[in-house]
Amino acid sequence: MKKFIRFLSLNRIRRKLILYFMVTTLLMAMACFVSYFNAQMLASGMDAIFENNQYLSDISDNVANVQSTLESFLSTSHSESLKDYFRYSANLRKTGEDIKDMVYDTDSGLLMHDIGNMIITYLGYSDTAVNAKRGRDIEGYTQNYAEASKVYDYINLYINRLTQNQFQENTKGYTIISGRLGYILLINLLIIIATIAFNIIFIIRITFKTTQPIISLARAANDISRGKYDVEQVTVDSDDEIGVMADAFNRMAESIKAQVAAIKEKAELETRLKEQEMQNLLMKSHLKETQLQALQSQINPHFIFNTLNAGAQLAMFEEADRTYLFIECFASLFRYNLRSLDSPVTLREEIENINNYIALLKVRYADRISYSQEVDESVVDIPVPCMVLQPLIENAFIHGISELESGGTITLRVREDDGDYIIEIEDNGVGMSQEKINQILGEDAEDGSPTESVGHTTGIGTRNVMQRLKNFFDYEKVMSIISSKPGGTRVVISIPKICVQRKKECHRA
Repeated sequence: MKKFIRFLSLNRIRRKLILYFMVTTLLMAMACFVSYFNAQMLASGMDAIFENNQYLSDISDNVANVQSTLESFLSTSHSESLKDYFRYSANLRKTGEDIKDMVYDTDSGLLMHDIGNMIITYLGYSDTAVNAKRGRDIEGYTQNYAEASKVYDYINLYINRLTQNQFQENTKGYTIISGRLGYILLINLLIIIATIAFNIIFIIRITFKTTQPIISLARAANDISRGKYDVEQVTVDSDDEIGVMADAFNRMAESIKAQVAAIKEKAELETRLKEQEMQNLLMKSHLKETQLQALQSQINPHFIFNTLNAGAQLAMFEEADRTYLFIECFASLFRYNLRSLDSPVTLREEIENINNYIALLKVRYADRISYSQEVDESVVDIPVPCMVLQPLIENAFIHGISELESGGTITLRVREDDGDYIIEIEDNGVGMSQEKINQILGEDAEDGSPTESVGHTTGIGTRNVMQRLKNFFDYEKVMSIISSKPGGTRVVISIPKICVQRKKECHRA
């Protein structure tokens, strides 16, 4: 019982609904019970009427059966008629004795009592007539049969009179029952109307009180979902679960409002930081461009190209093929180095420039350097920044294998691996320490600082290459360095396909 009371106290809405259904159920049960009681009373009265009529009809039929079997036996002396007479007379005698034993205080009761006495008298005459017939006493059975017939007529007369009396009494009783039934029907109708009116009023009230706060909560939640966080607090007067839900919603709305304000403030701060960072990168880019332009302005490029072309033609006329190839490679290399660092090129162009640079190195160092390529031709058309491979090849030669007397090897690998484009430059030189690798890849070192190595041809360091790759592809983890001392160094450039695709779409746009 305590658990049930606690259950109701913790579930107020459920308690209200349970009480509502209990009240309506009790009202309907009362109306149904009254209707059932009155219907049962009317049915009982009708049953009594029909039972009395049926009882008199059975007596009349039984007396008629005895009279007919008596007449049949007296006229035919047949044994079957005698058996039927004994059977019907026994039933009739029992009925007569039952009627005599009953107590009556009404006119109909007195008539019924007289009928019982006449039945006994009638059976006395009929039995005497049967015995006289069996004893061949013609005068005796004739006289008794005549008396029995008179009593038989009186019995039917009294039965008809009793039927009329009972009909009149039943009519009065039915009138009383009908009048009471009309009154009861009116009461039942009033109860039903009152129950329906109560249910309608109660349903409207409880529906309004239950749904109005929910509608307010729904509107407030819809406003919040649309980005309107300055909603008014939902006020609920009830102390049930809807009130608890409204309080929780109000607290949640305040919390969301505070969190959104904090997120906006943080986003504005990050936007300002990114703008400042972009300005810094733009300033660095302009500075590098200015430095390169200053370096380029020291020499007239057209004069150098014309001079190199003249030297190449002279070597070709003198059939100095190696000299012609050397000058041609140098001119192509110099022309490529004069390109803007911000202009994108294909990886194929970068590899061709590397081939020209290696050709110049082999003329100078002969067998001290060995160069090999493992290039996937399906990858070489991706866009990359200008001058990203030559500085790395220069560093591999200068700081890796130049100190070796022989057997220096540089390998360039280009392949596609698990959704990324991989470019590897590996040498078997002296290697470098982890501290040196951290200085090159670290965020605390500036481009061109003493911790960074630059190429003897380009003047561009590894950090410069890494930073330009990051800016070009908008991807941070673009470069890694693996080295052992001694054992060589491998520089790995990893470019996600999605970054390359985004860059191509940007160029097309």
